[in-house]
Amino acid sequence: MARIILFSNYKDLSREELEKLPVKELALVAHEALKEWDKLNQKLNQDSTNSSRAPSTDSPEAKAKRKAEEKAPQQKHGARKQGAQPGHKAVSRPILPLGEGDVVIDCKPQTCAGCGEPLAEHTDPEPYRQQQYDIEIVRHITEYRKHSITCPCCGIVTEGTLPEQALGSAYGPNVVSMVGVLTGLCRISRRMAKEFLDEVLEIPISVGSISNIEEELTEAMQPVIEEIQMVAERAQQGNADETGFGMKNGQQGWLWVLVTPCAVLFRLLKGRGQEYALKLLGKFEGTLTSDRWSGYNQYPRAKHQICWAHLIRDFKAMTGNGTAGIAIGTALRKEAKLMFRKWHRFKKWKANEEQTGKKISMTVLSSQMEPIRHRIKVLLEEGAKRGVRKCRTILKVEPLLWVYTQVEGIEPTNNVAERSIRPAVLWKKNSYGVESDRGARYVESMLSIWATSRRNEVTPVKFLKKLVHSVRSSSPTPTIFAAPLG
Repeated sequence: MARIILFSNYKDLSREELEKLPVKELALVAHEALKEWDKLNQKLNQDSTNSSRAPSTDSPEAKAKRKAEEKAPQQKHGARKQGAQPGHKAVSRPILPLGEGDVVIDCKPQTCAGCGEPLAEHTDPEPYRQQQYDIEIVRHITEYRKHSITCPCCGIVTEGTLPEQALGSAYGPNVVSMVGVLTGLCRISRRMAKEFLDEVLEIPISVGSISNIEEELTEAMQPVIEEIQMVAERAQQGNADETGFGMKNGQQGWLWVLVTPCAVLFRLLKGRGQEYALKLLGKFEGTLTSDRWSGYNQYPRAKHQICWAHLIRDFKAMTGNGTAGIAIGTALRKEAKLMFRKWHRFKKWKANEEQTGKKISMTVLSSQMEPIRHRIKVLLEEGAKRGVRKCRTILKVEPLLWVYTQVEGIEPTNNVAERSIRPAVLWKKNSYGVESDRGARYVESMLSIWATSRRNEVTPVKFLKKLVHSVRSSSPTPTIFAAPLG
């Protein structure tokens, strides 16, 4: 008998009526009720450490508990304090070359601090220099005046001709790129962007004009997006992730991201199934790292690495699943921490060895991880026998947990994709999604350019400005990649 039928038939019965039921029938109802209670109880105890929920959704009690666990002695191995780490290179403000309009103030001592001898005529060849930065906002207006002149001979009125650049937008390339910086890179609302341009830069503009500028930017970015997609599809490794993103008419959309060493590609699509994962990946055939979402199941298993950060959350969630879950989950978490410890140690050792010219094979890492892999598999099989449901689902993808031990350059976590998609999550929280297909293209294009430029050490603001100038002047589109493409 289905659980829905059970509850619909028995939930309104009184205690006296339930006592009159046959024992077998009552036991079936109690069994289904306990299963439902356990399911709801597990959902109630979920937080960001044992599920895929975002840390921002944690209750104050859960946040306090997480901080207490991080400070506990058994959790301190490998933990880092906030701030600069040992060996971190100090960052100081640079001394910029002086230009026209910059001011130099020499601070010379007048007399010697020891004997009182005058020092005004002496100079220091290498004085200590300290610079104070400031900005001066200058608005630049180009006014085109079309004259209509009457011929003194025949009386015919002849009008002047405006140049081509005067027939388009009322806003120049710098204003257009500034709108992209404000609404795209800084992710502020159009109304706040209008206030900044109007009140700070003294440029009169409307919210509708900002929307039109975003459309112009979207079209200008398309050749760059095609270049990013081409580079991403050629990459040998990539990380994929997705997050919910509101679309027009209140529909639930999904923002997908594919992160490769040089290119980051975002796609805002209507669904989360396998067909949409294929739209994101396109012709990508490298080694893919992702979570266990079923949308990636069609990808070849030999080239698919499962994220261990998600697994650790699952291991912790097991500890809330009865006595068997506590024992299995605790043991699995212990093995996972040991695995990470060995992996970090191997990475450091491998980097040091390769600096001396030695070539380290991945078989070294595989042999080091083999005992841990065996113990984890035994624990998962034992958990599956004891009825821990997550153990059964993880066992189905157990070979995908260890691809990083066989393929060079692959990491066991999907953190790089999680970090890349974080700005998109903040964008979603500020804007509640998009209301048109045009807005969807603007979001995915701007996010792709921002993330790709950062991976190539290209300044996003300067690149966006250069891109707008190239489109307005009909010059070749600049490349976002630091090195020329082969």
